Amino acid sequence: MNKRFVLCLSIALICFGACIGNALAEKPLAGNMSSVIVVRPRGWGDALAEWIQYRQVRYHLIELDACDSPHEMRQAILRQVSQAKIPVVAILLCGDVAVASEANSTRAGQAILVPTFEIPTRVKLGPFTTPSLATDLFYGDVNDDECPDIAVGRLPAKSAADLSRMLRRSIDYEQSQSFGPWRDRIHATAGVGGFGVIADTAIETVTRRLLSEGIPDRFQLQMTHASLTSPFCPDPHRLTQSFIGKINEGGLFWVYMGHGNVHQLDHFAVGNEYLPICSGEHIPQFQVHDGPPIAVMLACFTGAFDARIDCFAEMLLAKNDGPIAVIAGSRVTMPYGLSQFSTELMDGCFQDRTETLGEIVLNAKRSIWNQTEAGKEGSDQASTKNRLRDNQKLLIANMATALSPAGHDLSEERKEHVRLMNLLGDPLLRIRQPAEISIQCEEQHQPGATIKLKGISPISGQMHVELVLSRDRLPDGIKTVPAFDGAQEQRQQMQQNYAQASNLVLLQSEQTVAPGDFAVDIPIPIDCRGRCVVRAVVYGADDWASGTQRIKVTRPSK
Repeated sequence: MNKRFVLCLSIALICFGACIGNALAEKPLAGNMSSVIVVRPRGWGDALAEWIQYRQVRYHLIELDACDSPHEMRQAILRQVSQAKIPVVAILLCGDVAVASEANSTRAGQAILVPTFEIPTRVKLGPFTTPSLATDLFYGDVNDDECPDIAVGRLPAKSAADLSRMLRRSIDYEQSQSFGPWRDRIHATAGVGGFGVIADTAIETVTRRLLSEGIPDRFQLQMTHASLTSPFCPDPHRLTQSFIGKINEGGLFWVYMGHGNVHQLDHFAVGNEYLPICSGEHIPQFQVHDGPPIAVMLACFTGAFDARIDCFAEMLLAKNDGPIAVIAGSRVTMPYGLSQFSTELMDGCFQDRTETLGEIVLNAKRSIWNQTEAGKEGSDQASTKNRLRDNQKLLIANMATALSPAGHDLSEERKEHVRLMNLLGDPLLRIRQPAEISIQCEEQHQPGATIKLKGISPISGQMHVELVLSRDRLPDGIKTVPAFDGAQEQRQQMQQNYAQASNLVLLQSEQTVAPGDFAVDIPIPIDCRGRCVVRAVVYGADDWASGTQRIKVTRPSK
């Protein structure tokens, strides 16, 4: 069970990369307003005032008092949905499930703020499966088929002041005029492997290759892997500090893949030590001042927002300089379901460029719920892009079938993740995309030659041009570390390897550009070989733009 889980979580990582395809033009803002239902405890209305003033430019806001019963509250929401003259596109639940009193450190028996549904677990896989799970799904299920129709997000605030703080962060995130590298950065943290040196290395190599093909080249991918044989593993005693330090630089997403628990991520076995990858005691280290990421937790229990203690996702959101939102599972998650959900999630964000986080999550859930057969969706058109995506889904479904117990229903596993995965964050949060820089140059080059890059920038600003290694490659200078023995020199070498492994930039230059044509000469290092990417990014006063082109550097044929 443990090895199967790790293998399929590797599949989830592959899917995360492979689904981030070539981006389309950004969708224009909708001309017509939409309605949004906001549920909050009685007396918390003032905490919403600033956010409502900000949102009402584009949305019609409907406020409701929370009920103690989720069924009563759902009926109140559905009445508003049926009566609304403007279609309801999102539901925001403002409040934790329950808050403990000062005299009692647990939430058991405390007053309900905004309830959630507790339903029977329908897929039981492994000894840690719980009899029930928590879900906010049904608030957005209009026609009682358990497939969501409206985006739902929850801000697990414990007080009106806490809610005001969370809503203020959403406004700050969207209004940020910081157009730096964080907008094109993704962090990936992977838990422990478990197949041994050869298998773990093979999985990592294949994963990096597929990530290179899947994630748009404009992104810098920063990886951390809790594996003593990986170049992406720092000094094990500095692993948590290292990846949180990178996250604190800002990024669009932070994706964790591995095991998890209510209040912490997995542990890392190092010799006789059992080190936590990240737990509640590490939360104060998150200090993202510019570009807080959206956290996607592909792990069990990390989103158990109804637990008697704050779950890991809630602890992240309690930090004013932590992640801006968290997508996580409330109970035991499963490999195949996670892979399908994460595929659709990232596909919606980067390929379809869906505008809001809530809609991205909603569409991902609807897609895996309505998937008619392994690897195919009834709504897909017969395009090359969709055929490739369907073939990939079919491959993963076949692998999952081979690894699952006899009689296990993959369709039910997908649907269980529609219930399990919840959005803790503002469903109206806008995901901004860059403008496109059109660039062109020769695809084949020789070492020591000069790349004649030409392009058209849609904006004015400071342009950064980089020559970088293809993402499936490792830079020079990484040294093999023998079997870990804990020696200080060995730990220092691992830290050096880690610092170099994600730094793929060979050279870079900077210049000021105006809208229109530009030309740049890029000297190729004499020792450069293989697949590379030319990347141009312009940071303007109120926008940013990017463009990339792949090249290959080879010796001339004799």
